Amino acid sequence: MNKDQLVEFLRRYRIKPNFTYGQNFLIDDFVMDDIVDAAEVAKKDIVLEIGPGIGNLTRKLCERAGFVLSVEKDEKFLPILKEIKKDFPENFKYEFSDILGFDYSKVLASQQIYSGASKSLERGGRSGATLEGENTSKGFPLQGSFKVVANIPYYITGKILQMFMTAEHKPESITILTQKEVAENVVSRPGNLSILAISVQLYGQPKLVQKVLARSFFPAPKVDSAVLQISIPKKPLYKLTDEKKFFRVVKSCFAGKRKQLHNTLVNNLHLEKNKASEILQELKINPAARPQELSIENWIRLSEKI
Repeated sequence: MNKDQLVEFLRRYRIKPNFTYGQNFLIDDFVMDDIVDAAEVAKKDIVLEIGPGIGNLTRKLCERAGFVLSVEKDEKFLPILKEIKKDFPENFKYEFSDILGFDYSKVLASQQIYSGASKSLERGGRSGATLEGENTSKGFPLQGSFKVVANIPYYITGKILQMFMTAEHKPESITILTQKEVAENVVSRPGNLSILAISVQLYGQPKLVQKVLARSFFPAPKVDSAVLQISIPKKPLYKLTDEKKFFRVVKSCFAGKRKQLHNTLVNNLHLEKNKASEILQELKINPAARPQELSIENWIRLSEKI
């Protein structure tokens, strides 16, 4: 729909954009198709959508996926989601909840059409892999991939990505429309790495699919956006002996982002100067390096040494 059609649509449902929730509605139909294409959504897939809002992306997902679970925080969209449920009664479900505190694996496992998947999740299986079970009489496949697709508010992008990347049940992929600077941050290389980039690249392979101009939204945000796609392999990209320790070291060093690494080890992690120098020399890491310059391999070796 174009801007005028969206305005009329919002008026009909008596909806006003909530700027606190960062509600900017995507009105470019081509971009919505590109998001679904980038996620490679197919009938074998189970899709978790975050923030369906007015449901224009939701409908496209329902047309292509085997099952769509949409999680929305703002209940003023209830009438719209009810209409979508009428159109897609067998493969669509919505929940009103804050995604950051939502147990999506439990809800997906509880669905009757995924009775076989429930057993897989209860065993602690990877929900991002195949969901085992027999096809139901309604024809929905149980052998599918769990994928996340979302047009999410900029201000919670980092929290959402970190939640899924470190979750016990990781999706096979995450495809989101987010702020262009955030997407560029996530795909950055050593020299410009951030905690967010490390958190994502430790588990997944991100790529910036395309940039999306601000005029593709209503109301138009002040910045441009981008489609970010993250593939999460079944086999971990890196081997960590202690995940909590790894992130504790990374976050402590980034707390002194502009400081040289040997100083942050002494000041933030309370290592003795001689010990810090000894570790960095052994690992062949420049003591004067800044945290953003280290590769993920460097961080793993450093955290294991400390």
